[in-house]
Amino acid sequence: MEQSLVPPSAYQLRVVLRGISPLIWRRLLVRSDTTLVQLHHILQIAFGWSDEHLHHFHIYGKDYGSSGADTRHALLAEFRFHRGERFRYIYDYIAYWVCDLRLEAILPFDPQRFYPVCIGGNHASPPEDCPGPRAYLERLEQRRSNPPIEAMLVLADAVQVLLDTEPDTSVREAIGDLDPIREAADCLETYQQFQPDRWSRGHTNAQLRARARPGGGKP
Repeated sequence: MEQSLVPPSAYQLRVVLRGISPLIWRRLLVRSDTTLVQLHHILQIAFGWSDEHLHHFHIYGKDYGSSGADTRHALLAEFRFHRGERFRYIYDYIAYWVCDLRLEAILPFDPQRFYPVCIGGNHASPPEDCPGPRAYLERLEQRRSNPPIEAMLVLADAVQVLLDTEPDTSVREAIGDLDPIREAADCLETYQQFQPDRWSRGHTNAQLRARARPGGGKP
């Protein structure tokens, strides 16, 4: 006699990256039958990382992952979490990013919905090459206190020179040495690429959906 299949639940998880202010967090809905290896990939997408380093989960005093037990067959439901319980995800043993995960709610499973899905969050995550929370906070302070005003002035002066130059004059003839212009442009590009306040839930969900199936959520 075949056993009836018990439908999974949906776990609402709040994930906070420890040691960073302002707070970097995500709120996720995942299936209760999600494995830890799948949750690892979900977190990589949610925080914009590229899975280049070791990781592990710490649950009820035991480690699962690169430095612990196998994550391939460990289902979230098997841990029998209660609402409000927490566990940890550690990524990159050099930078040592620690994510605190809390089960906020256990919800009915919706077979018409894509799982996993991100339903909230704030602030961009530290980039993959950042060596840790302290270095990231220093980078934030550097960005706040040292906007590239000099680079902007260099480019503004170059534009003004070109506007005041005869139309048949080449750029090199008008400006001369172009290296300061290139350096100023590179400086501005680097500044613009680092946008700690800019995070897109839509972009995160597009990446999650690209690796999921309806109701399945298997990144």
